[in-house]
Amino acid sequence: MSNEHEHVNTEEVKENARAAIEKGNNIRDEVRDITLKALSEKHLDLKMINQVIHSVMEGVGIGAEAKGDQTKDALTDAMAGMDEALAKSAEASKLAIEETAGRIKDFSQHDLKLAVDNLQALEDLFFDTVLDVANGTNKMVKESLSDLIKHAQKSGTDVGKVSSEAVSSLNQKLSNTITDTVSASAHSTLEIGSHIASAAAGILEGIADTLRSDRKK
Repeated sequence: MSNEHEHVNTEEVKENARAAIEKGNNIRDEVRDITLKALSEKHLDLKMINQVIHSVMEGVGIGAEAKGDQTKDALTDAMAGMDEALAKSAEASKLAIEETAGRIKDFSQHDLKLAVDNLQALEDLFFDTVLDVANGTNKMVKESLSDLIKHAQKSGTDVGKVSSEAVSSLNQKLSNTITDTVSASAHSTLEIGSHIASAAAGILEGIADTLRSDRKK
């Protein structure tokens, strides 16, 4: 993992995603792995997740513009890969929250609420970022992405399902075992949030390595 103050190499991520779409081989797995690699190199917080989704989907959009009548299929696979990667990030965040709550004695109900709110925000962040990227693409790609988001909003996503289950589990496991302190300092809250984000990236790196190994078998 890289230093938390570094930023995602957006151009490299975008180029990798564009190339994956243009090649057209296992687009879902390629987009998932590109996304997971970028997410696990940094602290896994909402700002970083937004940057990664935006960079990957920008590359996907550029690659899809050259796919002609295969555009919709390519975008469908790319969205599925992104959804799977974000679901894995939700799993990693849940484990990181549990680990942090067990290790840091000042972990409070306030910290749990912030962590849970971040998990609950993942699906909407996915939708909003993809729609934002879609506005900068050609007519076919924009319409296809908009249709895919509308469908996902109606039928649900993996990241939405995993996040909801994680939130329920965390509230059940932790609500009665941590302090009711709400007066934690901003510095303490920031440190705890940073610890969760760092731990989540490390856990996600392990998940990503396992998935890549499975693909090579």
